[in-house]
Amino acid sequence: MQYDIWKFIALLSVAAILGYSLGHTFLVMLLVALGIIVWQIFRLDTLYRWVEKPRDNPMPEVSGQLYLLYRSLNRKSNKSAKRKRQLTSFLSQFRKAVGALPDAIVLIDERGKIEWANANAKTVLGIRWPGDSAVKFSDLIRHPEVEAHIEAAGKLDAPVAQGVVVNSLSNNEQILNIKCVRYTEKLRMIVARDVSRLIQINQMQRDFVANVSHELKTPLTVLKGYVEILQGTEDVPQRFRKPLEQMRLQGERMQFIVNDLLYLAKLEDNATLKPSERVDVTHIVNTIVESVQPLIKQKRHKLELDIDYNLVISGAQTELHSAFSNLITNAINYTPDNGYIRVHWHANDGGAIFSVKDDGLGIAANHIERLTQRFYRVDTDRSRDGGGTGLGLAIVKHVLQRHGAELEILSELGAGSEFRCKFPQQLSLKDTQALTNAHASGGAQNQSGVVPKTLF
Repeated sequence: MQYDIWKFIALLSVAAILGYSLGHTFLVMLLVALGIIVWQIFRLDTLYRWVEKPRDNPMPEVSGQLYLLYRSLNRKSNKSAKRKRQLTSFLSQFRKAVGALPDAIVLIDERGKIEWANANAKTVLGIRWPGDSAVKFSDLIRHPEVEAHIEAAGKLDAPVAQGVVVNSLSNNEQILNIKCVRYTEKLRMIVARDVSRLIQINQMQRDFVANVSHELKTPLTVLKGYVEILQGTEDVPQRFRKPLEQMRLQGERMQFIVNDLLYLAKLEDNATLKPSERVDVTHIVNTIVESVQPLIKQKRHKLELDIDYNLVISGAQTELHSAFSNLITNAINYTPDNGYIRVHWHANDGGAIFSVKDDGLGIAANHIERLTQRFYRVDTDRSRDGGGTGLGLAIVKHVLQRHGAELEILSELGAGSEFRCKFPQQLSLKDTQALTNAHASGGAQNQSGVVPKTLF
C-alpha cells in the first residue's frame, strides 16, 4: 500500500514540475491524475475478469497492493476449489452409504416436496427418484397419522418423536415405521423401515408367554391345593412341615408371577386406551394404604399422604390401582425399617402427577433405564426375599402408556428414589363430587380440596 502511495506522489510531483515549466501546473497534474484513475479502473476490470473466470484469464503481472490482493484471492480460490472437491467426494460417499441402507430415506423441503430419495424408497414406499422430484410426500403416501407426524416434526421447537407405525398402502402384510426429523431449517428427513418381521416376532413372544402362563395356572393351583391339604393333616411328620411351608410359599410366588404375566399380556394386546371411567385416585390410595398397613407397622415406616381429594382422572380404575399399588408396595419393600415414604397426587401446568418418594437405599444411574424391563432386578436376593415378581414396574409402564402418561424415575444411590407418573392435561380434571365424597368419608381437608400432609 505504501509502495502505491509513494508511486502516485512521485507521478504527481513530476507532473507538477513539468506543468510549472510549461506554465500549466494544475492542468498537467489533473491530466496525470485522470490517467492514474483510468489505469486503476483498467487494473480493477482485469481483476474482476480474472475473479469471474480464473481459468480463462491468466493471472496478470502486477505490483503493489493489487499484487497482494491477487495473491490472496488466488490462495483462497485454490483452498475453495480443494474444499469443493472434498465436499463433492463426501457427498458422493454419503449418497452411496445412504443408498446401501435397507431403510427408505426421503428428503423433503419445508413445503413437504421431495428433494431426494434413495433407491430403497421405491421398494419400501413406492417413491421413485428422480421421477417423483418436487412431488409432495403426502400426495404419494396418504395416511393421516403420517401427515400429522410430519407436520409436527416440521416445527422448529418440535421434540424428537418416536415415529408412527402404519400398514403399507401397497402391501397389507407389510408394517412400516415412519419417522421424520428436521436436520436443517428448511429440510426434513423421513426414514421408513419395514418392521413386519420384528412385530411378528414380538407377537409370537407375547403369545408364547401368555400361553405358557395360562397352562401353568392349573397345575400350580393343583399343587398348591395338595400342599395346603398336607399342611392341614396331623399325620404329617414334623420334619416335613418346613419343606411343605417352603413349597407353599414358592407356589404362591409362582402363582403371582403367572398372574402378572397374564395381566401384562392383557395390557399388551391393546397398547392404547380410550378413557371412559372417572377414577377417584383418592379412593385408590386409601384402599392401597389400608391393605399395606400391616407391612408398614411391621417395618415402622412413616407414610405421608399429600393428596388433592378434588382431583380425579379419566381412565381404567383397575389398571391404575395396579400401577399405584406396585409403586407404593415397592417403596415399602425396598425402604429399610424406620424409613420415610411420601405419596403425592396433585395437578400441575402440564396435567397431573402421582409420585411415590422414599428415603431408601436408592438406585445407581446405570440401572434406571432398565428398571421397567421384565424380571430385571437391581439386587436379585433382596427382590426375591421381598416377594417381588420382577414385573411390577413393567406393569406400571404399560398401564401408563395405555393412559398416554409416562413414568419418570429419579434416584441416587444412598439418597432414596422417586417414581413419578405424569398424566396429560386432558385426562385430569377437578371433580366437586369427589370432594363431597371425601367430606362425607371424614377426610381432613381444607376448602381447596387439598389434603393436609397426613402421617401414618
